[in-house]
Amino acid sequence: FSVLIIEFGGIGSTILMGWLSDKLGGRRGMVSLLCMIPIFFAFLMILLNPPGRLWLDMTMLAVIGFFVYPPVMLLGVASLDVTSKKAVGTAAGFVGLFGYIGRTVQAKGLGWLASHSEYGWPYVLYSILFATILGIILLGLTWNIKPRE
Repeated sequence: FSVLIIEFGGIGSTILMGWLSDKLGGRRGMVSLLCMIPIFFAFLMILLNPPGRLWLDMTMLAVIGFFVYPPVMLLGVASLDVTSKKAVGTAAGFVGLFGYIGRTVQAKGLGWLASHSEYGWPYVLYSILFATILGIILLGLTWNIKPRE
C-alpha cells in the first residue's frame, strides 16, 4: 500500500512541475531544488514519528511521492535543454545510465545498511537525509541554468 501511495503521489506532480519550470523560463534546476526541500522534511518527519502513527507515515510517503518524481523528470529534460541537437541522444543515454547506477547503488547500499547495522532503519533514514542535503547543494549549482536559445 505504501508503494502505491508514493507512485500515485507523483502522477500529477510531474506534469505540474514541468509546467511550472516552463513558466519560469526553463529553470529546471530551481524547480528541482524546491522539490527537494519538502522531501527532506517528510523523511525527517518519518524519522521522528513515534510508532503507532501509521497515518503520518503514509501522509509523508505521499508528500515524498509528490515531490520526488519531478526532479527525476526535470533533470532529464534539463540535460536535453543544454545539449546541442546533435548530442541529445547521447545526453539522454548518460542521464539514464547514471540514474540506473544511482538506483542500484542506493538499493544495495541502503538494504545492506538496514540489515547489517545494529541501529537499522534510523541509519537508513539518516543516509537519505544526508543524500537529500547533498542533492539540494548540487541542485543549487543549477539554479540559474536555462535552456539554450
